[in-house]
Amino acid sequence: GLDIKEQSNTDWALDWAATTFLSKHYANTWYPVAGFGAAPANQEDANKACVESLEVFAKKFLAGKFIGGNTLNIADYKIGSAVWYLEHPAIEKNSKYKNPQRISQYAKDFYAALSPESQKFLEGPKGFLDTKLK
Repeated sequence: GLDIKEQSNTDWALDWAATTFLSKHYANTWYPVAGFGAAPANQEDANKACVESLEVFAKKFLAGKFIGGNTLNIADYKIGSAVWYLEHPAIEKNSKYKNPQRISQYAKDFYAALSPESQKFLEGPKGFLDTKLK
């Protein structure tokens, strides 16, 4: 099992996702493309802030392949799925947002580590975003 330091790091990553990333940055990048919210007044500034936040996240939490090291943990399922969505070509096409390189690799590693059933589950969300490419 996880020791207290690993558990605390996981909790911290989940808190960061809820209080910083999803509410402030993801809401300005993914939501407008998906049609669930208005685009920010300045998309370029919003994209830059998202990249900067994800770079800080990567330095703090991605010393290994995943947040918990080399295996997925619960925080990876929360954050990995969000950045996986941001990798979809519709995001860049419609908002000009692009994940930083380390986060892009994390999203790819996250998807590759999923079970076949979990990968199949993500076909629906991918199909939804595919409609935003038209």
